[in-house]
Amino acid sequence: MERRKKRRRLIEIVKDILIVLLALSAVYLTMRTQIGGLVGWDGRWISGLFSGRHGGLLPVAGEETRETIQTRPVRMSVQLGSGGRYGVQYDQTAVDALYDATASLLGDALGSAQEPVQITEATWREALSNKWGIYFDFQGTVPLTVLSASLSGAVNQALPEEGVRRLLLAEEEGAVRLYYSNESTGLYYACDTAEALRGHVQTAAAAYSPNGTVFAYETSYAELAPYVMVAATQVSPKVYHAVNPVAQMSESDREELMESLGFHPQSNNSYRSGDRLIVNEWPDRLSILDDGHVRYETSASDEPKYPVGTVGEDVDAKAVTEATWTLAEQTLGERCGAARLYLMNVEEMGEGEWVADYGYCLNGAAVELGSDGYAARFIIQDGQITEFELFFRNYTDTGEQSIVLPEAQAAAAMSAQKVEGSELLLAYEDTGTTELLRAEWIAIQTP
Repeated sequence: MERRKKRRRLIEIVKDILIVLLALSAVYLTMRTQIGGLVGWDGRWISGLFSGRHGGLLPVAGEETRETIQTRPVRMSVQLGSGGRYGVQYDQTAVDALYDATASLLGDALGSAQEPVQITEATWREALSNKWGIYFDFQGTVPLTVLSASLSGAVNQALPEEGVRRLLLAEEEGAVRLYYSNESTGLYYACDTAEALRGHVQTAAAAYSPNGTVFAYETSYAELAPYVMVAATQVSPKVYHAVNPVAQMSESDREELMESLGFHPQSNNSYRSGDRLIVNEWPDRLSILDDGHVRYETSASDEPKYPVGTVGEDVDAKAVTEATWTLAEQTLGERCGAARLYLMNVEEMGEGEWVADYGYCLNGAAVELGSDGYAARFIIQDGQITEFELFFRNYTDTGEQSIVLPEAQAAAAMSAQKVEGSELLLAYEDTGTTELLRAEWIAIQTP
């Protein structure tokens, strides 16, 4: 009898618990529906309680960088000692294949690199031209700390935070060194790496055959920037169709975009003004323009919508890249079609103030978008993103190819124009209203 009473009491307790859980669920759903329109409330904190997930839009400081940032080069080459070079560019599939085969070597080198030592440009060129090596060009400048964290799983404290575009793994007499150039200063550096890498670069490089690729400094194209990579083969760039995805968005699509940025579609503080939809959730303001631009700004806030880095610590290039990369990918990256985002630069403008720019890339060729060239710009102040501008474009491969001069002829023509120090690049110009994009050779003045 006593056992039955205990069992009955246990059943009643379980019922009470279920009733409480159902009541909490009802409260949660009511709050999500009714309170979601209140100024400044974004619902993330309560959904975090029920899901057990972090409520912020950006990754928690200290989360693995490899999960949020996937930087990939747009051109690469393999140097077969003094026996020639294999190079690939303007073919993202081929570049990705080479990178996938060698990224682990780069990651091991970055993870084990010793403190860099400044070298001469002649030493850099000797390694680039005559040693067994693998060369990486990311087009934009990526902080070394970001590369080491994303490829090796942790920041190598021996490496400085400076941004790099070009890196080289070179092997001589079994020893592997990591070389890089600092784009802002024009200086060159080399780092010793782990003994375990001995022989691996040469083994990886030996799998490739020369295809006639050279660097401008190795040729008679003296007027070009020295590290323009010139291929012997004809390039036939793809033709792309470009559209403004914002103009094609349905009501639910716009709501999804707003939610991805942490704003509430049902907010009573959203209204139409001319060519834009404006959402005011004090102290934050979001403007979605019909032409594909999306702008955000905020005043100083103790609870920022887009925090950067760890509270109480100085913001660095790695924290800026992690925060802005996440936002760029979950907005532009998910809606750009055949394009790929790349980090153009991360720059400290003043104490606690940073700017980060991202661009679109089509099959390894940069998209010169509008008058400024970038697809996204983020302004960071006092540990938070205070402003950003996103330019939404969607690109589709038409299946057609355009005709351009062979790279060697284009290099010769540009060299003849005496545009000293110019970088020869294949690029797509997109005014923001262009429908068909065809690549063309352009000259970019280098520092």
